[in-house]
Amino acid sequence: MNRSSVLRWVVIAAAAILIWKFVLPKFTGTSDKGQVLPPETYADAPNFVPDVIDPPASPNQPNAPADGETCTIHGNRYEAVFASRGAGLTHLFLRDPQYAAGVNGFDLSTTPDVERWRNLRTLFRGPDAGDQVKYDRFVWKLESQASEKGCTFSYEDDTVRIVKAITPSTRPFELDIATTITNLASAPKRHRFSMGTYAFRRHAEMKGSLGRVSPFQTELSCAAGSEVLRKSKDDFKAGSITVAGADRYAAVTSHYFAQALMPRPGEGAAADAPTCEILAEEWLEPGQAHDADDAATVFHAKLVYPARELAPQASVTYHQGAFFGPKERDVLAKAGDGHAKLGDVINLGFFSPVAKFLVGVLIFFHDNITFGNWGIAIILMTVCLRLLLFPLTLKSIKTTIAMRRLKPEVDALNEKFKDDAQAKNLAMMELWKKNGVNPFGGCLPQLVQMPVWFAMYTTLQTAVEMYHTRFLWFTDLSAPDKFYVLPLLLGVFMIVQQRIVPQQGMDPMQQKMMMYMMPAVFTFMMLFLPAALGVYMLTNSILGIAQQLIVERIAPRSNSSITVKAKE
Repeated sequence: MNRSSVLRWVVIAAAAILIWKFVLPKFTGTSDKGQVLPPETYADAPNFVPDVIDPPASPNQPNAPADGETCTIHGNRYEAVFASRGAGLTHLFLRDPQYAAGVNGFDLSTTPDVERWRNLRTLFRGPDAGDQVKYDRFVWKLESQASEKGCTFSYEDDTVRIVKAITPSTRPFELDIATTITNLASAPKRHRFSMGTYAFRRHAEMKGSLGRVSPFQTELSCAAGSEVLRKSKDDFKAGSITVAGADRYAAVTSHYFAQALMPRPGEGAAADAPTCEILAEEWLEPGQAHDADDAATVFHAKLVYPARELAPQASVTYHQGAFFGPKERDVLAKAGDGHAKLGDVINLGFFSPVAKFLVGVLIFFHDNITFGNWGIAIILMTVCLRLLLFPLTLKSIKTTIAMRRLKPEVDALNEKFKDDAQAKNLAMMELWKKNGVNPFGGCLPQLVQMPVWFAMYTTLQTAVEMYHTRFLWFTDLSAPDKFYVLPLLLGVFMIVQQRIVPQQGMDPMQQKMMMYMMPAVFTFMMLFLPAALGVYMLTNSILGIAQQLIVERIAPRSNSSITVKAKE
C-alpha cells in the first residue's frame, strides 16, 4: 500500500463519518428534533400540594409541597427513607465502603424532590378503571414505623381504603411491598394498580469518552418469560413502550447499579401478570436544546396490572419485590427468590455467551486462587486465555516463520519492481502461491479471537466487582488510571512488540505506521478506559512479547535457512 492509498482510505473514512453524522439523519428522520409527549395530568385531592414542576396552585406563587411524615428502614446493606407524600422512596443509601460516598453513603435514588418521579410510587386509576379511587395524588398517612419491620402507609375516604406496607427483605438490597385495596362503596368499583421506579440523569453525566461508555449510561428493560427487551433513551421518540405478561421484572439500570420491580407470582392479584411500561422522558427547561449537557432525561419503568373490579367490602392485595443496589452477580441470582432471574439486567452485549464464561472464570479465580485480589485474577485469566487460544496463535507463528524464509526473495521483488506497485503485487502473489504460503494466514486466528476481546471488554467495562476496587497504584479498577502510568506502559510495550517483529510483507512506510500509530491510538484510548481493561491489555501485550521472543530464538530473522513451511 503506497502513500496515496493510505491517504485515499483516510479521506473515505472521513467522508463516511460526515455522511453518517450529518447526511443520513436527513433521510432517516433521526434529526435533532426533540421528543413530543402528551402532558401528564392528575386529579389531585383537595389537600394535596402539586409538585414544584406543576403549574402553580395559586397565581404567581410557586408550589411548596412538604414531604410530610418520614419513615426509615434499615435493611440488608442499605438504608431507605420513605415519605408520606406519595408513600414513595426519597433516599436509598448504600453503606458498604465499596459504594459509600460522603457522610450518608451513596444515594441510589437520583430523582429530585418531585412526587411523580418518586420510586415505588403507586397509582390506582386508568382509562378503563377510575371510579374506585377518586384521586391520582393524595396525602398518605404514616400508620406505623419500625426500622426492623418496615413502614405502613394508608389512605381512606368514603369509597376506598388503601394500605401500603413496605418491609425489608432478608436478601441484600431488597424490599417487599404489599398494597391492599378495599372497596368501601355500596356498589362495585374498578381500579387499575401500577407501581414505578425512576431515575433522573443529566445528559452530561451520561456522555461517554473515547472508547468508554459512561458508567451512568442508563438502560430500560422488561423481562417476560425467557425474553428481555432492552431500550436506550433514544428509542422513545414515539412515547412509551409496553411488554405484556411481564412476569419477571421492569428495570432501570446503569453500568453498575439496578432499580428493578419484580411481581410476586401466584399471590392474589399478582396471579395476573402485569404489563411492563418503559419510557425515557426528555425534561427540558424553556428554550433548552434537547441535547444540551444540562438537559435531563427521566427514565420510567412501571408494572401496570390489569383493571380489576371489586365488589362492596371486597379486597385485593398486590405484591411486589423491589431491588435497589449494585449488580453483584451472586446477589442478582438470588433476588426475588431466583424467580426474577435478575442477572439479566447485566447487559453483556452481542458476545454474551463468551462474556458469561469469562465472568465465571474471573470469579472462580478471585474466590479460590487469588485470595480476593481482582487485579491478580484478571492477570491469571489473561494467561489462561492466552494458553487456551494458543492453537490459533500457532497458525500465525507458522505463517511468520514461512514469511521469513521468503524474505530474501521478497526483498528482491521489492527492488525489481520498486517503480511498479501492480507488477510487484502480482509477483508477490505468485511467490506466495509457489511456496504454499498464505500471508493472510495469520489474520484468521486474530479474527477468531475478536469475540473474546470484545467479550472481555464488555465484562471488565460492566463488572461492579471492579467498582472502587484498589490494585497496585490504581484507586479504582473501574475508572481510568488517573496517573496515566498504564496508558504509557501499554504504548511502550506495544512499540517494543512491533520492533521485535515488524509486520512481514509491508513496505517501510506501512511498518512505520504500524510501529507508532497503533501504539499511539491504544495509548490515547487507555486514557479513558477502565484500569481493569488496561491490566488485561498490558498483560496480553507482555505475553505477546514473550511469545515473539521465543519465535525469535527458534527462527531468527537473520537465518535464511529455515525450512519450516506454513500449513494452510
